[in-house]
Amino acid sequence: MTNQLTGKAKRQRRIIKIIGTTKIPEQRTKVEISKKISIENKQSWKNMYSGVYDDIEKILLPQKIIEEEGRIPIKRGPRLLQNKGTGYYKLTKTGTLFLFCMEDNKAEIDFTEFTQQHDLGEELNLLYQISPALCFLLLEKYVSTCCMKGEDIVPITLENIGKITKFTLNCSIDFIKSMLSHNKENQRKILKILSHIDRQTLKSVTY
Repeated sequence: MTNQLTGKAKRQRRIIKIIGTTKIPEQRTKVEISKKISIENKQSWKNMYSGVYDDIEKILLPQKIIEEEGRIPIKRGPRLLQNKGTGYYKLTKTGTLFLFCMEDNKAEIDFTEFTQQHDLGEELNLLYQISPALCFLLLEKYVSTCCMKGEDIVPITLENIGKITKFTLNCSIDFIKSMLSHNKENQRKILKILSHIDRQTLKSVTY
């Protein structure tokens, strides 16, 4: 999926990851973000800066994916700019949910903070503990569906979860229901078949 993204979309995802995973405020300014991305792309950060600037000012801030957390004084430039300083950013709840849904990301979040329905938040937390992969799939579909419909992704609601395209999820849900209906011996046999697809599946299974 990542390979199908445009260069601009990949850059925006990288900005979100940097802001969401970097603890030091000074490393979450436009300049420092540009430098990090330019190192990965092996190009001058000054050439990268204009793209990062537009992504932050025209996309990520207006869509409330990030917000300014504070400002850092600068030592160079006009006195007005020195006094005003340069902004550094943090993720909003929407941005944090985006970060969770990015491939190969290990962001841990408390879902009770992302829904007004406390029971739903606890259920999502439990699902994440039991099956992080299924929770990731559910939230990834949820976020992409809301984005395509132009709807807010936070707070998470049962109504919006119900709008998720069922094509992929149906397979997982049917599998879970079927597994629970069988005895342990049949479950073991099914897991053994699956081990040929993912040989890590049975490492924690005791025969």
